[in-house]
Amino acid sequence: MPIPSPTTALVDLGLGLRHDDLPEDIRSIARHSLLDWIGVLLAGWDDPAVRMLRAQAAERGALPRATLLGSAERGDPLDAALINGSASHVLDFDDAHLASRIHASVVLWPALIAVGELRASSGREALTAFVAGLEVQARIADLVGNDHYRRGWHSTATLGSFGATLAAGRLYGLEPGALRHALGLAATLTGGLRALFGTPCKPLHAGRAAANGVNAADLARRGFTAVEDIFERPDGYPALVSGNARRDLPVADGRWATRELLFKYHASCYGTQAPIEAALALREALGGEVPAGELRVEVEPQYLSVCDLPEPRTAMEARFSIRHMVALALAGRSTLDERSFAAETLADPGLAALRRRIRVAADPALPRANARLSAAGRAFAADASRPESDHAAQRRRLLGKSAQLLAGRLEPAAIDELQALALAIETFDDLNQWTAALRRLIGRVPRIPHHKDSEP
Repeated sequence: MPIPSPTTALVDLGLGLRHDDLPEDIRSIARHSLLDWIGVLLAGWDDPAVRMLRAQAAERGALPRATLLGSAERGDPLDAALINGSASHVLDFDDAHLASRIHASVVLWPALIAVGELRASSGREALTAFVAGLEVQARIADLVGNDHYRRGWHSTATLGSFGATLAAGRLYGLEPGALRHALGLAATLTGGLRALFGTPCKPLHAGRAAANGVNAADLARRGFTAVEDIFERPDGYPALVSGNARRDLPVADGRWATRELLFKYHASCYGTQAPIEAALALREALGGEVPAGELRVEVEPQYLSVCDLPEPRTAMEARFSIRHMVALALAGRSTLDERSFAAETLADPGLAALRRRIRVAADPALPRANARLSAAGRAFAADASRPESDHAAQRRRLLGKSAQLLAGRLEPAAIDELQALALAIETFDDLNQWTAALRRLIGRVPRIPHHKDSEP
């Protein structure tokens, strides 16, 4: 039996998953991703970059067919995917899949909610499409190879567009051939450069990837064609964007990439998570005292191209500064409160002096998402690369995280209801019921009636 081409194999994988066949821990992780995503989205909703995107969408005007989840307003599905995706990545506090270097929730859930409302998809269908999109985009990352990221591409923007396309295509009911064309469309729509990290363009990348997925899947269902072999042709996507791309899709061997999903508990780039944990360990060991002299942080070399910002000038730069995040942790300051990234905090003389005592260096022997902090003759190591195996504990931590993020934005009872709503996604037969419940919680507008299928 001939081995299917990579594009065909990816489509077969993405369309072949069924909700009832998903292991319970996979479904649990997907529910936790949705819970986490809603919290970081609402917390980022009033960021200036998000306000600009919302103003732009309002000026364009569109049929109100998809929910802008932070305001309970409705707009065009492409705008909803773009804005919801950007808002949920603006704090850089969302989940991460290290192997693929893709932030999964911020590209998949915005596309799924937008298309799911149009199609009146069930919560079970949406959750399964999330898993399918994550599994497929992780394997595309395997196909493309690490050189893609090293060259300066932002994998969330580029490879995430394919995952969002696969997930949206499932909800649109695309046949395999149409979905292969949709992936070809995504290849010509996608882009995003790491050179723009620390600016509003990074969260825009996530929203753009989600919108690319909605756009590519929608065009394909209308008969718009591309090519059906974008991942294997000599001039196809992997060959052009990577120097170590594979010609064949790696064998899965029972792998669930969803089990590799990691959640953040500090509001900053994933490259800062292990240094923060090492700093917290040092602070605890010293009883809250900050040691005198130089503090040395060692990380995997590639993180120096992303997180080595010695003097951050903006909140977004601060989230990419190992020095700032370590200084916050050592000083006993919050690593998730917005005030820790405000201008007055960045200019705080004590924190600025502490940042200047921190040296960041590369150690090629350190694995990704690991760090070592040396100070006062002692060394503290931290490993942020391992997914949590205790999903009950994971849920408790994520409930606590979202409660902290939403305090002051929603009443405590509304936070409890929102968390329950996110975790109950599979019980809804129509995502419009789910988004209507969310709009009522936000309390800005009354429920808006929705027709089963309103698109042309």
